[in-house]
Amino acid sequence: MTGEPDLSVVVPALDEGASIGELVRKVAAQAERHHLAVEILVVDGGSTDDTRRWARAAGARVLAQPGRGYADALRAGLRAAAGRFVLTMDGDDSHDPDFIDALWARREAAELVIASRYVPGAHALMPRSRRLLSHVLNGATRWILSLPVRDVSSGYRLYRRAVLAGIATHATHFDVLIELVTRIHAGGWRVEEVPFHYRPRRGGRSHASLLRFGVSYARTLLRMWAHRNSLESADYDDRAFSSRIPLQRWWQRRRYAIVLALLGRAERVLDVGCGSSKILEALPHAVGLDLRFEPLRFRRRTNRWLVQGGVQALPFRDRAFDAVICSEVLEHAPYDPRIFTELRRVLEADGVLVLGTPDYGRWQWRWIEWWYTRLLPGAHGHEHVERYTEASLRARLAAFGFRVLEARSICRAELILRCARGG
Repeated sequence: MTGEPDLSVVVPALDEGASIGELVRKVAAQAERHHLAVEILVVDGGSTDDTRRWARAAGARVLAQPGRGYADALRAGLRAAAGRFVLTMDGDDSHDPDFIDALWARREAAELVIASRYVPGAHALMPRSRRLLSHVLNGATRWILSLPVRDVSSGYRLYRRAVLAGIATHATHFDVLIELVTRIHAGGWRVEEVPFHYRPRRGGRSHASLLRFGVSYARTLLRMWAHRNSLESADYDDRAFSSRIPLQRWWQRRRYAIVLALLGRAERVLDVGCGSSKILEALPHAVGLDLRFEPLRFRRRTNRWLVQGGVQALPFRDRAFDAVICSEVLEHAPYDPRIFTELRRVLEADGVLVLGTPDYGRWQWRWIEWWYTRLLPGAHGHEHVERYTEASLRARLAAFGFRVLEARSICRAELILRCARGG
């Protein structure tokens, strides 16, 4: 085969017997039906039977796994894959090659498509004990990591390879599947599930060790929890709106209500430093701007007008907007006069600026921040480099031609001002 394949199929294998050859032939037949250029990569973990010979005879390229464990085999296959899309499946006959049709049909709908055992229309033939364990694992993972995915442990998946190129995983066993789906979702990429009918392997034995997996799973879950609660997660602000922490949820919704009330009915709106905020979602006509591309990638599900850029050099013409929102941005940037001159420049003469920032002039915010940075390491609290008080912010706004029209606060800790641009 010359050129980039349409599809790479990665199959970790260990002592799968002659069934691996049948699997490879079925996969090749499915690819031929769709007129796809396909490469089939069987990653052998040190089989003592003729797995490698049967796989090669059926037309697969066999890779020798460099280390041990499922995660190592999967990483080896993903690194070697050259196709625009990469399909991963088990070599033990539990993943029906005919289902490639359903996964391939959804390839443009999401960057990761999962053959799911637990969405409506799906079914799984498993012993009762294994079914219970699987439900507990998936439910706990979904709840702890706030993932909109019901089957995080399914290994039957279709990835867009360009997404995988930017992801490094550290899991050692089957928990690599949890790490991959978490990092992909946290990167702002789309994940979709397709109902799948799962059946157990016909023969042979499972190579999973429950004890080893349990230890590895706990470590990965802890690392992914920290990742999901850090600014690296593209949906950080969106999740906070529905947080399981009552105070955080209330705070986010209070800010949402205040900002939208102060904004009024402006038609041309810019949200600077929008992140994945629900405020922007409530304004489908608004333009969202953020330094980081990942939150914009997440927010594209609800908003069309998204721009990557910084507040010091707004990429818009003079007086382009009737209103500008700049909430929870100022404290993250060292003082630069361009911040205020740019906010003023893009506003109409009678435009409104809604500006929000923690109020370091009051003990309430300092107390909240002390707890916040300890309970949620890696979150926003660690990145506050400019600490405004109400007096210092009002003085700075006046120096750049803004008039404060109204001041609101959340628990006397977060200050939100409605300002008018001077002529």
